[in-house]
Amino acid sequence: MRDRLCRIAFGAALASASVLHAAPALAACGPADLGFSESGALTALRVAVDVTQSRVLLGRNGERVATHPQPIWLTASGDPLPRTWMDKVDWTAYRVVDGNGAAHAQLLFDADGRLCRVEHLERRALGKPTVSGGHAFEYGADGSLQRVAEYERTQGAAYTLVGQVCLRRDAHGTLQAFIAGPCGDATDAAPGRRYVRDAAGTLLRVIDGAANESVAVQTYDERGRPATRYVRRQPPFLSPDGNDGPGAYAEPVALLDRLHVIEREALSRLSTEVPGNAWRIVRLKDDVALDDTDMESWDPSSQTVLAEGVTGDQGQCALDPAVQQKVWNAMQHEPGRILWYTDPMSRLVLVPAMPAATWRACTDPANVSRDACL
Repeated sequence: MRDRLCRIAFGAALASASVLHAAPALAACGPADLGFSESGALTALRVAVDVTQSRVLLGRNGERVATHPQPIWLTASGDPLPRTWMDKVDWTAYRVVDGNGAAHAQLLFDADGRLCRVEHLERRALGKPTVSGGHAFEYGADGSLQRVAEYERTQGAAYTLVGQVCLRRDAHGTLQAFIAGPCGDATDAAPGRRYVRDAAGTLLRVIDGAANESVAVQTYDERGRPATRYVRRQPPFLSPDGNDGPGAYAEPVALLDRLHVIEREALSRLSTEVPGNAWRIVRLKDDVALDDTDMESWDPSSQTVLAEGVTGDQGQCALDPAVQQKVWNAMQHEPGRILWYTDPMSRLVLVPAMPAATWRACTDPANVSRDACL
């Protein structure tokens, strides 16, 4: 799921032409989803750059600007805000004057130099190049970017809206959501990223969602630094007790080992399905790095035993109630350090499952509590 969220696709949801706007669009660029063929009173600039290909261009301040297949996108880690590149390029450096070089794109700007449209030019053997599609940009009354729509040319020289992203903002212009789909009232269930801030505007959580469900929540501490990340996903490996449904949990910092996400009561029915195997539940000592690849096997010098035994005739690992509670407390207080050796050489990380009610609170954009995920 992390890979799916690394770059939210521009065409993740087909667009609807009937939408509601949070604020009036700037008149020069106009609404991005209301057509692509009419350019209006815009200034055109043809450039010798194929904007669909990855390359490095000259920036407005002399910096190097890496291009991207889409004009706006998200990354899974680092800066949670959307990234852009077309607004950073010194396009005059790539200007094509008629009869002096081949143009691969035409850019249309308003009177303030704001980019309104990018048209992809398709060269022909004879005659002028045709526009095969491109992107239209829409801005709010305050000049902030609100929407980018993607078009493709279809039969009859018409342009079809094939995808869009919507940047939803509050009354103060602060970004609330990056939606992979149309703007309007239906954005709550759309894929994208939601931003949760307190009354002072401090970022508390970033919620990533796929279709109709949240899949990851990145929390931030009081200084604005990334803190615990919570995810809900299908386990990548089969667990020994067959508990393989999707679960929500706090993601350990290091992920070298398989995770076994379990609820509290599951500690009473741990099973490897293999009878007669020696098993242990241990805690990694504090001086052992979680990503230490030399610490994959049972080592009494670096691991403290919390429970151990031999599996029963059906592979069960018997833990009495007091030991279950001790293991559960350790799982919660020392995430990533509690290992279950199903045999002397095979192990999993025991991770406490997040209660369903807590996950709902954690993924609720309207919940502005700093402790929503606890």
